[in-house]
Amino acid sequence: MFSSIGLWRNTLCPHQHECSLPVCVFLHSSEAPSPEVDEVLAIAKEYDPFSAGDVSPPPPKRRRLHSPTRDKSRADPEIYKPAQSKARIPAGLSHQLPLAQDTVSRSTQSQTTYEEITRNSAPLPGNTKLASMARTVSPPPTKAAKERPQPAVKQPRKVEALTPRNVIKAPAQLKTRLAILQKLHEQIKAQNSKLNALDAKWKSLVLDPQELIMFALDEEEAATKFEGEIYRNTITQNIVRIKKMTTEEWVKKVSEWTGSSTKEKAQPKPAEKREDLGSVGLTSLSEQVAVLRHLRTSLEGLEQYGYVTKLPSAAEIASTQAGVTASKGFESCDRCATRFQVFPGRDDNGHLTSGGKCRYHWARANRQARAEPSHPCCNKPEGSEGCSIAETHVFAVKTPKRLAGILQFEHTPEKTDVRPLQPVSFDCEMGYTTLGMEVIRVTAVSWPDGRLLFDVFVRTYGEVLDLNTRFSGVSSEGYASAVPYSSDGQDDDVTSKGGNLRKVESPAAARQLLFDLISPETPLIGHAIENDLNVLRIIHPFIVDTVLLYPHPRGLPIRFGLKILSQKYLSRGIQTAGEAGHDSKEDAVATGDLVTRKVTEKWKMMKHEGWCFEDGILTAPEEATSLAGGQSRL
Repeated sequence: MFSSIGLWRNTLCPHQHECSLPVCVFLHSSEAPSPEVDEVLAIAKEYDPFSAGDVSPPPPKRRRLHSPTRDKSRADPEIYKPAQSKARIPAGLSHQLPLAQDTVSRSTQSQTTYEEITRNSAPLPGNTKLASMARTVSPPPTKAAKERPQPAVKQPRKVEALTPRNVIKAPAQLKTRLAILQKLHEQIKAQNSKLNALDAKWKSLVLDPQELIMFALDEEEAATKFEGEIYRNTITQNIVRIKKMTTEEWVKKVSEWTGSSTKEKAQPKPAEKREDLGSVGLTSLSEQVAVLRHLRTSLEGLEQYGYVTKLPSAAEIASTQAGVTASKGFESCDRCATRFQVFPGRDDNGHLTSGGKCRYHWARANRQARAEPSHPCCNKPEGSEGCSIAETHVFAVKTPKRLAGILQFEHTPEKTDVRPLQPVSFDCEMGYTTLGMEVIRVTAVSWPDGRLLFDVFVRTYGEVLDLNTRFSGVSSEGYASAVPYSSDGQDDDVTSKGGNLRKVESPAAARQLLFDLISPETPLIGHAIENDLNVLRIIHPFIVDTVLLYPHPRGLPIRFGLKILSQKYLSRGIQTAGEAGHDSKEDAVATGDLVTRKVTEKWKMMKHEGWCFEDGILTAPEEATSLAGGQSRL
């Protein structure tokens, strides 16, 4: 027989004194049975192993805190003697049990509990107590008090080498990726050196050598989602963009990369210094406008460069429209020169254009002497595969006769008010639609103070193909969510980038807003102003174009960009938002300030020649001399 493991040694036997097993796994009480029980036990019964009856569940298990220590030197030796079995064997079963009475007691010893031993033992002499009774009972353990959070220990930074990281699918060979990564690291290091040489407020954003490597690795890894030429073009654009970043742009980029939330952020730009016409003697607006008239741009002979000086006739418009109808909507893409078809109102499949996606260079090729023409966007040679992808092809209409077929040109209307109106500097942003390139935003400011007159979005006549956000600065979200414009309900807190701009119902409505501010004798200021006038279909006799005030040495049609002129002559950075595009308000103010600078130079030269103001009227040198001579003879 195998010895019992004692699972039920604390459970009373269901049969108690009726149990006839020589070795029972249950607990039996040590009380002496009653006479009635003795009589029952005297009756011979057969052993029924299935007669356990209703068995009560064992008591819940209690946690044992400490093991009792038994001091054999102090305890009565009788306590540790094996208890004799008190189970009686009926006379009728004695011949069936092969085990002797003393043999059974050996197995019974292992089933005897500590309580039973204590109960059956003799009392200890004197005040002697068991060790288990003398010891103090400790309370159950409680949850340890929560420790105070220790400051986080900064983990040691992983040291990386200037080697491209492993990616799931490499976009190019390791040799190519390494060369690109090294060039990227050079530009990042150069920008970091420039920042380190500036004021101490930028010291917290200066990167150490390991951070420079990690920054370059992150930038290169972000471009690995593209493959082949698109990967090379994307990372090349990033390198060029970093190279041309201003200090504010670099600080912003480093702050975003490091997640810096310190106070050493880019400080707001101070108010840019503007030319003060009063400092050169032009104290009134009438005097300023009088000098400005000498900078008036003559449009004679400029028709070949896109300036419109007369209205297209009805016959010319009809002839052009017939040609457009005969072409069945086929156009040449303004970005990639692909031949495609336009479907105003959408075709049966819901498409606005054919030809699929457009792959192009967003920057036109620079044709410099002694160098092969290349695209600044990716430094690829002219004629190479494009570095950017758009959803559709687009086209632009520049012929005045075809433009007039969409909206006829108008001359600036006369005003009954004899008081001269303040000069206006304005700028338009354009997007691509199924009717070509249309105006989508117009901003006008007063000259020379740059006060905002109006700034609105414009609902186009055709379906929008591309808002040209990289240049227009108009996002699809802002354009779609703009509320209708009302002259008496427009918000005064119009923010730049079209944050709270309202939308007028058509280009004709935007043109009327400008007509309300000008007359034929009002100077209208702009940069490459023929583009802005043509999208609004305006013919204005008095224009001042900064393209002609600051001519390119090689002459038209080559011209300096507004960004270059502003940086060179105003020491002001504009159009620095990258893919976010331009801000027409910023451009209009910069254009007006460039004109102010020219007015200052012009007046200094005129004063040197003898020009002066007599009773508020600008007088030529010969007129001033004759007037002075006549007064002397009197």
